[in-house]
Amino acid sequence: MRAAVQWSAGGTFEVSDVDLAEPGPGEVVVRVRAAGVCATDLSLTTAFGQPTPVVLGHEGAGTVERLGAGVTDLTVGEHVLVLWVAPCGTCTPCLRGDEHLCAGRRSTGSGPATARLSIHGEVVHQGMNTATFAELTVLPRAAVLPIPDDVPFPVAAMFGCAVPTGVGAALRSARVRPGDSVAVIGAGAVGLNAVLGAQVAGAARLIAVDPTERRRETARELGATESMTPAEFAERGRDLDVVIDAVGHPPTILDAWRAVRRGGTVTVVGAGRKDETVPLSAYELFHDDKRITGSWHGGMSMRRDLGLLVDLWRAGRLPVERLVAGTADLTEINQVVADQQQGRVVRTVLTPT
Repeated sequence: MRAAVQWSAGGTFEVSDVDLAEPGPGEVVVRVRAAGVCATDLSLTTAFGQPTPVVLGHEGAGTVERLGAGVTDLTVGEHVLVLWVAPCGTCTPCLRGDEHLCAGRRSTGSGPATARLSIHGEVVHQGMNTATFAELTVLPRAAVLPIPDDVPFPVAAMFGCAVPTGVGAALRSARVRPGDSVAVIGAGAVGLNAVLGAQVAGAARLIAVDPTERRRETARELGATESMTPAEFAERGRDLDVVIDAVGHPPTILDAWRAVRRGGTVTVVGAGRKDETVPLSAYELFHDDKRITGSWHGGMSMRRDLGLLVDLWRAGRLPVERLVAGTADLTEINQVVADQQQGRVVRTVLTPT
């Protein structure tokens, strides 16, 4: 099968013929019909220790191709969503409904799934244990979730990460309430979905913050009431109820902290680096009663929340297709990456098959 392989940390992708193992007991082979290129994919090998060679990709949707022994609740040809947080279903977080916080989730590049791909006998890792930048991927049953057939594959792929992460940051983690004043720092795919989520929650004032005019314009088109550059926000952003930081760097977190009112909430949904720390005044934390929260996967457990997201999309409340500039063949992945990194598009969805 064809797959986009990254041979060195931070390197370009090369579409190669990759051997895929047959599904073992409890595993499923998915034919990938659409795969989004998330910014996290592009930093795995440089910031998060993902070994190479690797097939990356964790936003994905497709159809069931083959079933391993013991998988009886799926059918070949069924439309499915790939889950990069595959819940075990038995740990304490899973049992209380927080499957996105599953204690048994595997770190990137770890676990038996890393040996499911190879080239001439050399192991090729499965990035985030999903590897959707390929025509086919083999996954544990827990990483496969049926999705209604009326959801187009490019839209479904966005439900794999960008939509729940951004929308959930507003609805679940920050708990935006009707009438709130909200700012979203970073108007990439996750930030723009946070803008949509804040609208669903009833935000009255909604500020999009981004250095790129094209992205600020997109945010306004999607319903932001105003937009600012980071410098403008650092100077003028004050007394807000909620700030959602979709960047996750110490300077943006501090800007968010300064911008919320007493009793306000900062929610960090951007993926920060392990070696970065944020200096906050312990006195201010106490005195101003501000809240700062993380937001892993937007606080969304997909088995619980996929129906909510699909219903909002069907109702036109989450116009996800407006974030997708188009589709591209797997061979065009390097151009897709360049276009997204330079802010020319929010998402171009790969269509491996």
